[in-house]
Amino acid sequence: MTWQGLVLLLGAFAVAGVLTYRQHMGYQRAVNELAAEENRSGVLLVSGRAKHWRRGAIVLLVIDRRRGQVLRARAMEGASVFARFRERPELAGPVEAAEQRAGSKALAKAVHEALGMASRLNAGALRTAAR
Repeated sequence: MTWQGLVLLLGAFAVAGVLTYRQHMGYQRAVNELAAEENRSGVLLVSGRAKHWRRGAIVLLVIDRRRGQVLRARAMEGASVFARFRERPELAGPVEAAEQRAGSKALAKAVHEALGMASRLNAGALRTAAR
């Protein structure tokens, strides 16, 4: 390998690292925004992810513990570091049917993981059909 090839390879790794860092900061910003906007008693903020070699998904759910309702949802789906969080109003509603409302397999898996986390955090008292 020539020195030009090595510089090109190192440059590609640096660009990938910067883009990954920006995506992580976007996740952190989305979590902080939702936490600040939905900071009230009886509300739980959980996240779930689905990884696959082609595309993945991350979901943030705001759940009312008492009523068993998803109040708000944001999701990031895609195959690149350019994916961003977007509001997903179709996920709002009863916790029991949240996976069916997901629309894609990756998003449904991320919702399933988030609901499992919510159930564990709520000592199993959350009304959900999480498997």
